[in-house]
Amino acid sequence: MNSGVLWQAYAIRIESTEPKSEYDVCIIGGGFSGLWSAHHLLALDPTLRIAIFEAYEFGFGASGRNGGWASSEYPVYRRSLIARIGEARTNQLFEALDSAIDEIGGFADESVGFTKSGSLYFARNDAQVSRLRERVDSSHLWLSASEAKAKLNVDGIKGALFNPNCATINPFNLVSLLIRDVAKRGAELFESSFATAVGGGVLVNNAHIAAPVVIQATEALGSADREFIPLYSLMVATEPLSGSIWSELGNSSRITFAEALHMVNYAQRTLDNRIAIGGRGATYPFGSKLSVAKEKTEKVHATIRSLLISWFPILKDVKFTHAWGGAVAITRNWEPYLQFDKSSGYGRLGGYAGDGVTMSYLASKILAQLIAGKESDLTNLHFVNQRIRKWELEPLRYLAVNSLVKLSGVSDREEARTGRPSLVSKIISPLILR
Repeated sequence: MNSGVLWQAYAIRIESTEPKSEYDVCIIGGGFSGLWSAHHLLALDPTLRIAIFEAYEFGFGASGRNGGWASSEYPVYRRSLIARIGEARTNQLFEALDSAIDEIGGFADESVGFTKSGSLYFARNDAQVSRLRERVDSSHLWLSASEAKAKLNVDGIKGALFNPNCATINPFNLVSLLIRDVAKRGAELFESSFATAVGGGVLVNNAHIAAPVVIQATEALGSADREFIPLYSLMVATEPLSGSIWSELGNSSRITFAEALHMVNYAQRTLDNRIAIGGRGATYPFGSKLSVAKEKTEKVHATIRSLLISWFPILKDVKFTHAWGGAVAITRNWEPYLQFDKSSGYGRLGGYAGDGVTMSYLASKILAQLIAGKESDLTNLHFVNQRIRKWELEPLRYLAVNSLVKLSGVSDREEARTGRPSLVSKIISPLILR
């Protein structure tokens, strides 16, 4: 098995000289947030001198490792969000997310494989049916067992929730396209360049570079300081599947799909006819310290492979060719952060909780408007310039988060056995705050 990331079939070559001593905007981080920020800023003002500094390689983090869902889902469920901010502001957010997906599609070329055919969240026991039915709304349609099976031939399917506002993509190819886009428009890109925001600019490999505006776009790879925690999502990919197998599985339209488990999971049919599937389950690292070992937790990779085969027993002898993982940033209230201080010129964005393909586009567009001094409906979305609630101190944080991870798995096993909503899940749901 190849331990590398499926999407990263080849490295993106970045040819650059030494950075200049001064720019209009310095961006720290070469993933979606940093690249989209440059894209939107240059759309507003093509004369801007922009430099993007990436400590590793562009697309190194979650942007080049994720499940490839350009989804309108938000880390906090709609009903919970309505309780927090009201129905009007909630609707405004989801309308913005829907528009962002279409705008990504308008930017993407054939290499990205952008296919907007929706997401299917399916149930395989009565507890899952009950949970999914609670989420039916104007954007989430309930499908009967036969209707769901016609879209995706999952073993034991009892029904599904269908969200038409989701697209399937190759995330690393979108990173590549963005690199070409911003470089063509004059942005300068630097790899292996560890940058730190300092007064009046950035410090890059011990050299000071002046800039009136600095954007911190490092997501889970930045300094957490209790404002977010890194949780690891792991993925595996099958070998390309034959046409006869796909005739059995269905999914001719390349919908994204997931089971309504408490433990997060997600899957897609790739452009080359593999299944790429991911999920949570790796434990949280004490003190929010990033760990490469977490990306290679074989027990979690094995669980993900077993989950896929339980959905599609016909795949019991299939070869899995890739296994990888990466961290996502999660704030205490499960919402993204987006902040810009006009007086200092410092902005930051992240905390997408695994929904970053669409959210990074939207957040970057808003940040660009804030920097340019342009007020809009987007700049008035509820999460813009909001205070970040801090996570609890260690060791309480370590014990609580890992207990929730473990209990999510316990809840799923209980529901699979009994078919009834888990008693454990009733305890942990208020703690997750979704």
